[in-house]
Amino acid sequence: MNSELTVAVHCLLFLNSREERMANSEQIACSVATHPARVRKVLSLLRRHELVTTKEGAHGGYLLKAELSQVSLGDLYRIFAQGSLRPSWCSGSEHSSCAISSNIPAVMNQIYGGAEHQVEMYFDRLPLSEVKRLLDEPDHRKEEDLMSEKSQDVWLFYTGSYAENKDPGINLCELQRGTGEMRILHSISGLVNPSFLTLDAKGLRLYAVSEQAEGRVAGFEVDPKDGKLSMKGEKATLGADPCYLALQPGPERHLLVANYSSGHVNAFALDPEGAPGDMISLIRHEGSSVNRQRQESAHAHSAVPSLDGRFAFVSDLGTDQIVIYRLECGQLVKHGVTELPPGAGPRHFVIHPSERFAYGMNELNNTMTAYAFDPMEGRLVVIQHVSSLPTEFHGENYPADIHFSPDGRYVYGSNRGHDSIVRFRLDPKTGRLDDPAWTSVEGSWPRNFAVLEDYVLVANQNSGNIAALRRDPKSGHLTPTAHSLKVDKPSCVEPLPANLAAGMLK
Repeated sequence: MNSELTVAVHCLLFLNSREERMANSEQIACSVATHPARVRKVLSLLRRHELVTTKEGAHGGYLLKAELSQVSLGDLYRIFAQGSLRPSWCSGSEHSSCAISSNIPAVMNQIYGGAEHQVEMYFDRLPLSEVKRLLDEPDHRKEEDLMSEKSQDVWLFYTGSYAENKDPGINLCELQRGTGEMRILHSISGLVNPSFLTLDAKGLRLYAVSEQAEGRVAGFEVDPKDGKLSMKGEKATLGADPCYLALQPGPERHLLVANYSSGHVNAFALDPEGAPGDMISLIRHEGSSVNRQRQESAHAHSAVPSLDGRFAFVSDLGTDQIVIYRLECGQLVKHGVTELPPGAGPRHFVIHPSERFAYGMNELNNTMTAYAFDPMEGRLVVIQHVSSLPTEFHGENYPADIHFSPDGRYVYGSNRGHDSIVRFRLDPKTGRLDDPAWTSVEGSWPRNFAVLEDYVLVANQNSGNIAALRRDPKSGHLTPTAHSLKVDKPSCVEPLPANLAAGMLK
């Protein structure tokens, strides 16, 4: 692991230990016991990311600006060590006649990519306040205190739904991992149709669309003690029926929004409290395709940033395109287009943790598409289309959501009509999909779902329930638990980070 990450942790903890949370570079270097040049480099990056600031004068130095509880190891990992698990060189050749030599680059790259994704998620669950606690209490450093997912008996998750302003639209819910039983802990009203939600990496800010003709987006602060939400601000999207939003990774951090009915795509800056701020970019898609009822005009259905935050991939159901943008200081600059078969209706899209492949769910022709992905060039190439349905089903169906398993070995998609979750196995060398398996969602119209280590939680919109399906991490197979949570018109499931949930449950 990159040693600068450890130096950064040491610097911040040392500053926190000082009476005025301040020290000069010589004092910090003496504490860290490494070369002063390395300390200065780390402090410069910490200052650039506004974790420390400087105070001039004879008694000046570096001042800790952030609270330890607000900074996670994941934040520091992305600044100092992202990519450090991946080798700069890998043995073998894809063109070799030897099976091991030809396969090992792809397999090892997938393993390294998946491992890095797991490390990042794990670090996101560890605030520096927890690192400090472990340092202060070395005799109590038990494995369960690290708050790993496997030791957590309860999952917490938010649900979004279609609701009137006066009705509860967002719920905080609890899942008992041992049984699959669920219950609602808190609810909040005041936002029309908060149909899609996303949390920031720390789980301390929640963002929601307000899916209506005059679309809006809202930002909420998450109370780390109990998960209750406080609205911090909302903004008009100047588009109709926003249905998807995502946060751009990296230091720029813009909020991307897709507006379905009008075909608009937004990028918002975030204000100091993390609420949606100024609209930096507003793009309107134009065009149509062969389905006259559903593709009479452009319909932006999702806006997904690349893992490094340099690109955004917008699935346009109305034009049968994935429109690719560069993100330049929040401006959406058109970069390219990937065409889908006429009448496909691309809806949701995900990028594999290995960054070698991407996958999309197509609403109108019942398919899932696999793409080769070039993360440096922001380019997609279609490599496969597979049916989301079993061959014996001939009824009406509209695919919706798509997610990977936590280890990246499987991809899941939801079918509205067949009312199932389909599971595909990924070939780590080619990215192709095989071995499909279908599981009933124990409800109707699975609009959205979330994949946990040992569960899949499904928002069944028409039957008004969240279904808990048990997941076998080894095979990826799902099994209904017969447990269901009644929620009116649920449309989204967004799990809380495990460390935040553990703190709320104490």
